[in-house]
Amino acid sequence: MKIGLMAYHAACNFGATLQLLSTYMYLKNQGHEPMIINWVAEDLEAYYRRTTPAEQYTMQEQVRSSLWSETESCRTEEDVARVIEYEIIEAVIIGSDAVAQHHSFLERLTFPCRTIVGMLGATSDTQFPNPFWATWLPLLPQQIPVAVMSASNQDSSYRLFSPSVRRDMAKCIEQYSYLSVRDEWTQKMFVALSHGKRQPKVTPDPVFAFNQNVAALLPSRQDILQRFGLPDKYVLLSFLPTQRPSVSQEWLDEFSALAATEGYACVMLPFSHKESFGKLSQVIALPLNPIDWYALIKYSAAYVGNNMHPIIVAIHNQIPFFSFDTYGTKHFNGLYVDESSSKIRHILNTASFPDYRIGCTSRHFVAPTPSKVWQKLACFDRNKCENFALSCLENYNQMMNDIIHSFAK
Repeated sequence: MKIGLMAYHAACNFGATLQLLSTYMYLKNQGHEPMIINWVAEDLEAYYRRTTPAEQYTMQEQVRSSLWSETESCRTEEDVARVIEYEIIEAVIIGSDAVAQHHSFLERLTFPCRTIVGMLGATSDTQFPNPFWATWLPLLPQQIPVAVMSASNQDSSYRLFSPSVRRDMAKCIEQYSYLSVRDEWTQKMFVALSHGKRQPKVTPDPVFAFNQNVAALLPSRQDILQRFGLPDKYVLLSFLPTQRPSVSQEWLDEFSALAATEGYACVMLPFSHKESFGKLSQVIALPLNPIDWYALIKYSAAYVGNNMHPIIVAIHNQIPFFSFDTYGTKHFNGLYVDESSSKIRHILNTASFPDYRIGCTSRHFVAPTPSKVWQKLACFDRNKCENFALSCLENYNQMMNDIIHSFAK
């Protein structure tokens, strides 16, 4: 079966690349013919080019050309419909990723700020309607099944959607042959939009099946240690270099010294668009292949830092971790934060690791001491982690079976 995939395939983002590659390889290993539908909004592409170092942007283009097949470029929903018809694509999977976003005018208002009231920017992929909602489906001469898989609304404040947006979203949702979500916040959104007609399951991120699906492409531990000049026992640190980083340089120095006394070297892991905050004696530099990024975490002794996909990679490989969680819906410019929308919070609560995360978006946030974080790593329950990872893999495989079966109806 020829199956089109729609997600953030062009994103200069390690996690986005890995989750799509996992889905692509699963389908290929099962004898299907996957193809990436090459829709990238112009303003989103401009954002990637503006915010990503040139050498990393080039790396992402090389990865895309070497790992999967793409359609010709699409800019509009009409373009998407045209390439689906031209390529004779028989079904489409949208996701996994933040493909169910809509950040309304009211949500993007920020207060207080220098101008008293401000407006946060947004690219068209985060504004409804867009092709991630399968708005191209009515344009096809013959309807095909569409599955939305492990979707996330990326902290969207869905209660602020206008009545007209809600109605139009509900019409899109009615068209899906299959629907699942990545977290409870997104689940609540789809239940509300469909007036309870759709009760999507919470299903795993495809990176929870990466070792199963992409094993043939993974470098060995020896290769990673040699190419990056790493010691046998290393801990990865990765913090966003924002105006208010999750930790200070003093925190990094103290944590690094603490690790050294136990025989571990601390290594700085970059983000796809910039280097991590702070200074350490060992730094992984950009450009960096997303598969190498995955392997660096897989073969590490522990991970400490921001973002979701490093935590997923760590859980998948039973690597001790501690999450400084930057997700959540902020109100009054961070004076109040609702953490119930955090994807990391949902995953770690489900995995029974809630104490391996701290929300750090609020202006009142105080970082836990380096010694406290180190103690959490030292007493990490690998058996419990492995059991959860195996359950995620089982749920992932069931999800993929359900999707393929939905296409046959």
